Amino acid sequence: MDYQLNCVKNYLSLLQLPINQPSYDYLARICQAHLSTFPFENISKLLFFRNRQIGIPTMEQFLSHYKSYHYGGTCYTLNANLFRLLQALGFDTYPVMLGGEHLGIIVQMDDEPFYVDCGATAPLFSPVRLEGHATTSTRFGRDVVLLQPDDTPPFNYKYIRIIDGEQSGNTWYFHSHDKKTINDFLPALERSYQLGTTFMTILRCHLYQPDQKRSVSLVNSRLTVRYDNGETVVTMLESEQEIEEVLSDEFKLSRLPVRKAIAVLKQLSVDLFTES
Repeated sequence: MDYQLNCVKNYLSLLQLPINQPSYDYLARICQAHLSTFPFENISKLLFFRNRQIGIPTMEQFLSHYKSYHYGGTCYTLNANLFRLLQALGFDTYPVMLGGEHLGIIVQMDDEPFYVDCGATAPLFSPVRLEGHATTSTRFGRDVVLLQPDDTPPFNYKYIRIIDGEQSGNTWYFHSHDKKTINDFLPALERSYQLGTTFMTILRCHLYQPDQKRSVSLVNSRLTVRYDNGETVVTMLESEQEIEEVLSDEFKLSRLPVRKAIAVLKQLSVDLFTES
């Protein structure tokens, strides 16, 4: 118990939050802090692949990796550890699977399910109420997430991401009452490490910076800065040094070992500076 409490205190210290009783407002503060603290990135994933360390880090490992290397992760690492934190804080919560691959979180409050997700680069700064709402949307500038009831039986929903007026990625379907465990996601995690899959073929990093009313996003050599007023600025980077400098200066993630991740991509015949 003391070990878990120490991990929770360390986690909340990084989020700059106190320990409070479970509530909607407290959960929203956790979501906002999480999205602006821990980056969505695959730099750690590429190095875990190189080192043959395929798995979901424990909470202690997750926090240690952030402190040492500014690692965040993809949905499996970010949302698994957010789920563990919420559970330790006394929230009634469980993981759900979206689209057969994505790890999301349901939190029950006052007998209502709320969707929580800090592992998809999406602007989900607050818990999203599901039942009793035809469509729920949340946005940041021109980045919009829609959560809609599906036409099939009750508690089925679909998750749609729209960026600049066009759908981004696949529609994810999920059942809000289909409780999963973290171990249920291990097969999907292992598939995500297969050669040719999305996060084995690109360099990716994303972080929200609410103090500057913007998000910063790196995909290979393309830096995209999106502002909450809808303005978007795109810069093409021309060298590994520029990528390293952007992660340090713009993302404030100076400890990310990006050159080592780029070396892994080179071994996999991925050229960051060739537009596909």
